[in-house]
Amino acid sequence: MTVELTLLEAGHTTHSAGVARRGAGRAPVRFPALVGVVRHADGVVLVDTGYAPRVVEALSHGIDRVYGGLLPVHVGPDESAVAQLAAQGIDATAVTHVVLTHLHADHVGGLRDFPSARVVVARRAVDEIARVRGFGRLRRGLAPVLLPDDLADRLLDPMTLPRADGADLEPLGGARDLLGDGTVLVVPLPGHATGHLGVLVRTPTRDVLLIGDAAWDRRAVTHRELPAPVVRLLSADWPRYTRTIDALHRLTEGRPDLVVVPAHDAVAIDEARAVLSS
Repeated sequence: MTVELTLLEAGHTTHSAGVARRGAGRAPVRFPALVGVVRHADGVVLVDTGYAPRVVEALSHGIDRVYGGLLPVHVGPDESAVAQLAAQGIDATAVTHVVLTHLHADHVGGLRDFPSARVVVARRAVDEIARVRGFGRLRRGLAPVLLPDDLADRLLDPMTLPRADGADLEPLGGARDLLGDGTVLVVPLPGHATGHLGVLVRTPTRDVLLIGDAAWDRRAVTHRELPAPVVRLLSADWPRYTRTIDALHRLTEGRPDLVVVPAHDAVAIDEARAVLSS
């Protein structure tokens, strides 16, 4: 069985470059909201859903206005994942699974547009978003209003998936086989957010590892250039975050063929697109 992977950008935000990579300066840079689209014989799998226009409204009330002010959302109606898929002739009902790397707004903003998909996300992350309130929710970057009301019915905890042969992913561990044929593996990448996941897609030409926010800049993986110190305050578990980056670094040293794509690194996304289209 083979799969095809394409990378979409469903909106973006802007932030200082130095937040994502220490020493990169204060100039504002564009942080795209990546959506991975995996076409499989049995349907379409999305990795995250990016922003959608509803996110602007959701982040304009109460304490969520702080989140929206710090990370302004830029997304037009034609930029949502569901609109871009429709432009390619893919109906929302063709999406069988949505894998959420984590539950921040720039990853779940379009989730309500795919009402028939199973939602692959760590159950403890869903439990957390139902539990936390006020500043604790703001610090974790969570906006429950963006989640579908029937999430509990559609939830597929990755720990319930079959174990995968992830020998070529060491020193990462715990890979799970989403579709049962080894083409799409869900991999724990803890630290940035509760239950954070990555997804390995085995395309016919290259293996591509979508790492979500396990690193914001690919140089964190290739050169261990960590984000600004303030990010420690926003991370679910900073020691595990740095251990995940170390593990990714060791993985890429041993597998220079592996294409690693952080969700908000525009350069890495463009380079991955070039590889996938070659």
